[in-house]
Amino acid sequence: MKPIVQKLPRQDFKSFVSIMMSTPTFETPWHRHVENEILLIKEGFGTAIIGDYVGEFAKGDLFYIGSNVPHWFRKAYEDLFCRVVVIQFDQSIFGSTFLKMPELTATNKLIKLKQGLAVNYALQPTMVDKIEQLVDAEGFEHIGTLLDILHQISTQTQNTLLTHEPIDSFDSKGIIDEVLEYTFERFQDNIKLEEVAAIVKMSTSNFRRFFKLNTKKSYTKFLKEIRIAHACKLLRDPNRFVSQIFHECGYRNITNFNRQFKEVKSMTPSAYRKEIYRE
Repeated sequence: MKPIVQKLPRQDFKSFVSIMMSTPTFETPWHRHVENEILLIKEGFGTAIIGDYVGEFAKGDLFYIGSNVPHWFRKAYEDLFCRVVVIQFDQSIFGSTFLKMPELTATNKLIKLKQGLAVNYALQPTMVDKIEQLVDAEGFEHIGTLLDILHQISTQTQNTLLTHEPIDSFDSKGIIDEVLEYTFERFQDNIKLEEVAAIVKMSTSNFRRFFKLNTKKSYTKFLKEIRIAHACKLLRDPNRFVSQIFHECGYRNITNFNRQFKEVKSMTPSAYRKEIYRE
């Protein structure tokens, strides 16, 4: 069975993890850990699931994931190379009183946040440099730079809250990971709820309850979000027509695709493409 609690190796002379990871160690199962995590995507793109959020990740993205928030990252296709800077730290390294200092109010609030954020560092371009420096930093510079990064993230007002409803229940048998893998491999097909339930040896009604308890959404909604996330990646290619894309996302007609795309992204596929080119 795949591990569900990821514990990255920490060097003895460092109090927290700061490493560069690349394919294939970048790919992880649905998992969680007590450590808070900062992820800077250096290369690659694909699908990210963080708590009850389903969306894209791409080069330059910066994520903050709170303690025990389950997450899952998958590159867009098998041969794609991905590279990411990973910072994992347990809030206990700061002791019981340090974060209570009034100067660290915002930082303390961030560290205790049990949700996921997409960090907008446009107004703080040095943040990326500091995150990369942590990989090789030692001594005071290692812990001092982490505090600086956390302060910058905590005072950045343009961050996007990705998760909404905390997931208190967590599947300890790897069933959710099995469902995610199956869905990610077959979302282009006409997947039926009954067949997914059968794969994990549950009745349809039990599976429906189990999946919602562990993800805070129905399987039908989850499948829709996976398909739309894939559509968003395809829409970045100017040589693809919307009339071609919907077939590659598991939809049988363009009307249903347009409707479901708008439900998830609050805009039409064409409007989404225009928004991308405006960036």
